[in-house]
Amino acid sequence: MRLRQGLNDRLISWKVSGGFKQTVVEILERGRRNGMVVIGFSIIATMIALALLAPVLPLADPKELNTDERLLPPSSRHWFGTDNLGQDVFSRVIWGTRVSLAVASLAVCFSLIIGVVLGLTAGYFGGAVDYIIAGTIDLFWTFPAFLLALAFAAALGASLWNVILAISISYWAGFGRLMRGQALTIRERQFVEASRALGATHGRIMFTHVMPNCLAPLIVWASIGVADAITIESSLSFLGAGTPVTTPSWGKMLSMGMINIAEAPWVTTFPGIVLLITILGFNLLGDGLRDVLDPRMKGMRR
Repeated sequence: MRLRQGLNDRLISWKVSGGFKQTVVEILERGRRNGMVVIGFSIIATMIALALLAPVLPLADPKELNTDERLLPPSSRHWFGTDNLGQDVFSRVIWGTRVSLAVASLAVCFSLIIGVVLGLTAGYFGGAVDYIIAGTIDLFWTFPAFLLALAFAAALGASLWNVILAISISYWAGFGRLMRGQALTIRERQFVEASRALGATHGRIMFTHVMPNCLAPLIVWASIGVADAITIESSLSFLGAGTPVTTPSWGKMLSMGMINIAEAPWVTTFPGIVLLITILGFNLLGDGLRDVLDPRMKGMRR
């Protein structure tokens, strides 16, 4: 009876506080006042807009070769100049935005799904299940994400889907550790015990009570994870183990530009700047979301 009353009290307090709608409004208001969220969101929104509009923008063909226009400096015709194959650097930077954002977003999405499912299962059930899954998570967590991704990418071959798979395999352990730790704490809460006493199934408790209370740290980790995934993808492409040679990629552009960096620094400068700004945007958004979603953590990393 006391557990049922505890559950009813929780539902009543939720209604009194305005429920989900009011919570979302409060979060949006705090985000609007947070400088890091505003700057990070603005950068990311700009990059996403460029990526989506790339096919309709009046850009040169990013794969077109023109040996008569090799290593031309920035001009009104070629805003970012041309590379050693005569390709328009500005066009390749814009199309490279599509590649980097798509690869990073899909890789983090797959990593999130794997990590959440395994971490939630381990943290909720505990015992032998937790021992096996936690041991697997620790095994993957032991290796640096980039080295693990490099090994898988080299073994699978250079392609977009292989890069996504390699990053997903190397990055899911972080989500798993985070989800497991949150689930271990939340499963002992009174409202979870109340749901269990009322006859709720394990699946219902896991996905309607435990997981929703873990969303805040997962969102923050995913935002920062996209920045890490972009870095890994660019590094793999720079080393020749990432995207195919013909696919526009920031890392591939940096690698090609190193050959003529003394006489044509613009080939590496512009892709490097765009890469830096994009990673900065996701990191700022992640740090800002940490403060917005959990005000108690504000300033802890400063």
